[in-house]
Amino acid sequence: MESSPKPRMFSRAFEIATRRPVAVLMIFLAVVVFGSISYQRLALNLMPEISYPTLTVRTEYPGAAPEEVEMAISRPLEQALGVVNGLVTISSVSQSELSDVIIEYTWDTDMDQAVQEVREKIDQVFLPLEAERPLILRYDPTLDPIVRLGLHGGADLFTLRYMADEEIKRALEKVPGVAAVKVKGGYEEEIRVEVSEKQLVNLGLSLDQINQRLYQENINVA
Repeated sequence: MESSPKPRMFSRAFEIATRRPVAVLMIFLAVVVFGSISYQRLALNLMPEISYPTLTVRTEYPGAAPEEVEMAISRPLEQALGVVNGLVTISSVSQSELSDVIIEYTWDTDMDQAVQEVREKIDQVFLPLEAERPLILRYDPTLDPIVRLGLHGGADLFTLRYMADEEIKRALEKVPGVAAVKVKGGYEEEIRVEVSEKQLVNLGLSLDQINQRLYQENINVA
């Protein structure tokens, strides 16, 4: 019955180590030294540089309510960009005065060509004259917010939102190194307009005319 090759291999290695201890020791020390040098030179990064196949088309629409931003900016851009090559998903976020259309591609997509194609598609979309020119941004996780603060207490959501906008946000924006501060959640201030039907008749006006006037002043009417 033949013995297993593993014991033979171990016995030969042990035999060499006993016959040439100096050579084995030198090899061991060389491995330790080179390992230490490599470890010290190993670059460590919390957020390593990775080219994510994602583009964001950001468009500012000054004075526009979220519904206006969605109808006039986000939807037309989504329709135009929904046919680009290598597309995985497309979505949008519409908020006051700002539209973000996020395009996710397959990992093998050439992002330089993708940017050029998106730019050509954007040029074919008719946007409101008041809107700024869309910006094409490459996704960078290092640009994500690194601090998120939650505000809570006995006050109502209107008061908490007001404190966040007028006090906390302004204080944080003055801190050196802070690039931007964004506030989300809570209830924004609203103005209730009560219309007298009698006064409308006397002035020869209609509710549609009042709504139209409010829209012209960039006020979101609900």
